[in-house]
Amino acid sequence: MTRLLFLNEAEVAALAPPAPKLADALADVFKLRAAGKIAMPTKTKLTTVGNDTFFHAMPALVPGMAAGVKWVGGAAGNSARGLPHINALLVLSDPQSGRPLAVMEANHLTGLRTAGLTLLAARYLAKTDASRLAVIGCGLQAWTHLEALASEFSLEQVAIYGRRLEAVNVFAEKASERGIAPRLCKEADEAITDADIVVSSIPEQPGLKPFLRADRLAPGAFAAMVDLGRSWRSDCLRGFDQTFTDDNQQSLTLRASNPTFEAADFTGDLGDLATGRVAGRVDAEARIAFLFPGVALADIVIGRMLLEAAELR
Repeated sequence: MTRLLFLNEAEVAALAPPAPKLADALADVFKLRAAGKIAMPTKTKLTTVGNDTFFHAMPALVPGMAAGVKWVGGAAGNSARGLPHINALLVLSDPQSGRPLAVMEANHLTGLRTAGLTLLAARYLAKTDASRLAVIGCGLQAWTHLEALASEFSLEQVAIYGRRLEAVNVFAEKASERGIAPRLCKEADEAITDADIVVSSIPEQPGLKPFLRADRLAPGAFAAMVDLGRSWRSDCLRGFDQTFTDDNQQSLTLRASNPTFEAADFTGDLGDLATGRVAGRVDAEARIAFLFPGVALADIVIGRMLLEAAELR
């Protein structure tokens, strides 16, 4: 009997594919999604009494690759507990036999796959000469996004805004080691006003009030709303000339529960961009948003890549 593979966080990080390779693979799979060849039910959400803790089940079936589900748990109070905001596992099964193939710790995996989605979107929507990045929030997502975007854009500077000074300083040190000049900002507006690319990754927390305004962005800016747009004022979304998402069907289901998604008028999704059904950036001055929840097919793609890498060890 074939052994069930288990990968911990350290192994996932060690086996991680380069961001451009992941983005290429995601582009191919989004073309299949656009052709109706991928099954991906809407994610299921559970919350505890008082909504202090949430759980998501995110399934997808990618033909020729794997079927799987990512199980995600998160809590706003985890920072005080010394724990990551989210904690996840990915389970992969063979799409023909149904045999379980692998179980993977998926915190780092989630950061990698989300940054891969942003990189794919940025290929179509960001200015090709983008050199100034701004990060709003300094956790895992900010770092994986810096790494992914730096792999294809000539980033010279990163403006950093966060609410925990320790996290800001750690991120600034990592950026310096990467050869990207850090600029620490006391206000979020200071960080975003001259950025070519903005990545917001503010975790869900009680009492959080949206504080970012689209109309404060420089002309030509591209904003990746990794945080489901929770840090962006929904009444200011009209400050964007266009808004894209990763998957139209999944994002439309969020309109009933998320004011930012309710206010968004999506131009298209990654399937539209990958197939050429919708053009990407056509105006150098346009402010463009990528508002996306993250989709299970992306977890399956990177999970399969990690599985194949592990089998070659």
